[in-house]
Amino acid sequence: MRIINIALVALIGLLAAVACAVSQPPAPPAAVMSESPAPAPADDAGVSRQAVLVNLTDTVMVPRFEAVAAEMDGLREALDALCAGPTADTLSAARTAWREARAPWMRSQAFWFGPVMERRSRSLLDWSPVEPERIETMLAGRDAVAAGDVTEFLASTQRGLGAIEYIIFGDDAAVLAALTPPDGIRCQYLTALGDVAAAETAGILADWTGDNPDGKAYAGYFNGTAASSLLAKAAVDEIVRHSVFLTRSITDMRLGAALGIADSAPDPDALLAGPGYNTIADLRNQVLGMRDLYQGSAAGPGVSALVRGVSPAADDRMMAHFANVLMALAGLSAPLPESIAADPEPARNAHRKLQEFQRALNTEVVSLLGVSVGFADTDGDGG
Repeated sequence: MRIINIALVALIGLLAAVACAVSQPPAPPAAVMSESPAPAPADDAGVSRQAVLVNLTDTVMVPRFEAVAAEMDGLREALDALCAGPTADTLSAARTAWREARAPWMRSQAFWFGPVMERRSRSLLDWSPVEPERIETMLAGRDAVAAGDVTEFLASTQRGLGAIEYIIFGDDAAVLAALTPPDGIRCQYLTALGDVAAAETAGILADWTGDNPDGKAYAGYFNGTAASSLLAKAAVDEIVRHSVFLTRSITDMRLGAALGIADSAPDPDALLAGPGYNTIADLRNQVLGMRDLYQGSAAGPGVSALVRGVSPAADDRMMAHFANVLMALAGLSAPLPESIAADPEPARNAHRKLQEFQRALNTEVVSLLGVSVGFADTDGDGG
């Protein structure tokens, strides 16, 4: 009997253990329990969005802002030299420095997000058009102008590259005469504009790299390498959206309006042309900046790799559109407002190529990458 009782107790214990095990929920799989992040999804060609973002940040965007900061510093030095000794040579050097600084700045417009927007840098560097009458009234009413006055008291239409262009371009003799004496109000204003441009672009670069007081690098936040980062899809969407908005500005608000495509009357002022006759170079650099982000660099992939992973044919078409637009822009003649008035067909051809590019970007690229396009922060702004 004792043996039978012991067996019964053991059997009851075993049945209880089995019942308890059956009633417990299954343990979660190891992948769910892991705290390590999952790898970024890749497109069909095996290129991840983060790989694209890291390459574009490291080899396109940060180097471009490095070039902008270096060229703006060179412009500041050239303006200082011009005002220290206004001569034909120093004036020519200042104009060259202005063009060399403007080129990488306009080429960076395709990624005027992050620090450029947060700092409202365009209001200090490139608000268009400037207001010459307002500039002259300000100069006539002041005894002195310093960099602090430019940032704190002057309007956006009285500062930046456009204001520098207004001061240094035009009839050589008239420009040099106006800059004499070197310590006069006009030279104070010009050197102050140069100081502000150099300081602001250095600040943009520092905010991208983290070489700033708070040590936060937008580059890491944008490309997903920082502890707290933007989602890779959101970052790629930002790149594509900016190209959509920039293309709309160039095609519809600038060249299209100048030609009178939408309205019956052409509006040459829509080109925002200044006395430096730099409009065609600006258009070209804006398109080149978009191409930089799309095709990537020799070191790695751009948005093209993501598009190609879904549709190689669509990617081929986009690259052809870039080539066609740049070729059409090369057929334009400066000054653009006057050349359009004399013979609008080259500009109409450029506009047609831009429209074809715009349609492909807005439909194929946006659709293939699932980009949500809203309104740009800069819609309707100058510049």
